[in-house]
Amino acid sequence: MNFAVIFSGQGLQSSQHIHEIKMLAQKHGLSTQLKTLFTQLDLAASKHDAIFSNQIAQPFIFSLQYLRWLDIQEDLPEPEFFSGYSLGEASAFCCSSTLSFEHAFELISTRANMMSQHVEHAACSMAAIQGLNKQQLLPLLQSTHTEISIRLNEMHYIVAGTVQHVDQLIAVARAQGAQHASQLKVSVPSHTAFLNDAAKQFSTYFNTLPSSQMRIPIISASAGQKYYTHQQAMTILSEQINHPLDWQFCMESLQEYQPDVIVEIGPGNALSKMIGEFMPAVQIRSIDDFSQVDGIKQWISRFV
Repeated sequence: MNFAVIFSGQGLQSSQHIHEIKMLAQKHGLSTQLKTLFTQLDLAASKHDAIFSNQIAQPFIFSLQYLRWLDIQEDLPEPEFFSGYSLGEASAFCCSSTLSFEHAFELISTRANMMSQHVEHAACSMAAIQGLNKQQLLPLLQSTHTEISIRLNEMHYIVAGTVQHVDQLIAVARAQGAQHASQLKVSVPSHTAFLNDAAKQFSTYFNTLPSSQMRIPIISASAGQKYYTHQQAMTILSEQINHPLDWQFCMESLQEYQPDVIVEIGPGNALSKMIGEFMPAVQIRSIDDFSQVDGIKQWISRFV
């Protein structure tokens, strides 16, 4: 069986995932290392949408994904490769790497802080635009000073900019016939030139980390390339901060490696749905499809 694991990005985290993190951290002896995060999450859970704040969301989602992988990996086949969507690719690297949890958590937290700091002077947001191709979309981006962040397919894009400009883009996209145009629960214009300075700073920081080995290769969402080393990860993850992702091309690369079974380590199951539509012959489920994490283990056991 050709088995793969994919890691989702931001936007579908919930208070239910906070309880899961606490349970898994206690099970795997990482509660002390995550004590500060737990305090932040408990405070955020009491405030509307605070768990979507970038500086909380990134370490929150990474910790969930790392702990989930730690919890299921011994009961699953060895993956042929990992892949990840936005933040998910950084999580994939940390789960593949021999870096300690402390260094991995620091990496993700530093990434979040640097990205937030370089846009704190302007309120920013992201939006999903569906039903316009790139040629139709580009003039609208130019007129509203917004940028493509991620290509999901030929007619579906994630865009970013200031809140005011993204709102303008949503309005003109709808007027131009977009089937869907709505704001996302992400406050940092990831994968755009808004974060040029953050990308340079992150690259410098990444270079100070202990060198590590990657146990499982990653198919990148940047250009679908497969990489195997710490040095390659440093270059790719740094460049992703201020360059758009091409998830469509990534899925095409995934298809070339002919996986039989894919597990999505959420939150959410958005990637499972996209990949399932793109590769209908592949068996794919998200951990969030099951009420308990053991459900994904039982599901995979049907194919081993």
